Amino acid sequence: MTPSQLGILAAAVLALILLAAVRASIFNRRERAERDFTRTLETALLPKETIKVICPQKKGRWILTSKRLLLEERGSFHAIPLGKIKSIRGKNAAGNRTTSPANMVSLTVKADKDFIIQNLNDQFPELVKQLQSGLKKRKK
Repeated sequence: MTPSQLGILAAAVLALILLAAVRASIFNRRERAERDFTRTLETALLPKETIKVICPQKKGRWILTSKRLLLEERGSFHAIPLGKIKSIRGKNAAGNRTTSPANMVSLTVKADKDFIIQNLNDQFPELVKQLQSGLKKRKK
């Protein structure tokens, strides 16, 4: 092998090592963030309160528990007790009202102020079903 080929080989090996280090760093950061979220969520829960659904959003996560609907944004939590929720209203892609979680693009939760939950992942329909059933039980 010529010296230039050895230099290219060394550069390729160095690039692979750097790529592996970057991937490991990203994995560790993601794992640490998830661990920190779990730890802070556990401290925010009330006694005998259980988590039903966690729905990630662009700016945070919506967490439905047995007693409250929590919005987690940048490490802080905003809690909406289920008793304070006045109504929920779903919208489809055309902007019309709908009650079917599969057709919803967004869900507006009316409490002290309005909160909008977007349909961005597969946890959204489960969140809507659980929220609808919880509100129906409360009205009876």
